[in-house]
Amino acid sequence: MLKPLLGILLLLPGLLAAAELSQVGQKAAEQASKVAQQTEAAQLQKAQAAAGATAAREQAVLARQQQEPWEQSERQKAQQQFNERGQREAKYLQQAKEAAAKDHQMETPKMKIIKRKVVNN
Repeated sequence: MLKPLLGILLLLPGLLAAAELSQVGQKAAEQASKVAQQTEAAQLQKAQAAAGATAAREQAVLARQQQEPWEQSERQKAQQQFNERGQREAKYLQQAKEAAAKDHQMETPKMKIIKRKVVNN
């Protein structure tokens, strides 16, 4: 009877140590879970802050890009001048093509007749 009791007594510290290790492992797992949740919350806050900053920058860029009324009128004038210039160039090109297509004949030069004075000796 002593031998089985002695065997149990010898195994008891190992079982207690295993139980303690199990509790330590659970505590470590709980602590790791808490740290992971805190990290995730911090990353979420940073992402939200970055998204807010990005939206603010986008609004600032859009505000700078909005045109004033005078800018719009100047842009329209410039576009109109550009279109007129293109029309003039097209007209001149058409005239040049028509001139090149015509049959050109050179007129024979008319010579002026010079009258000679008769000199009496």
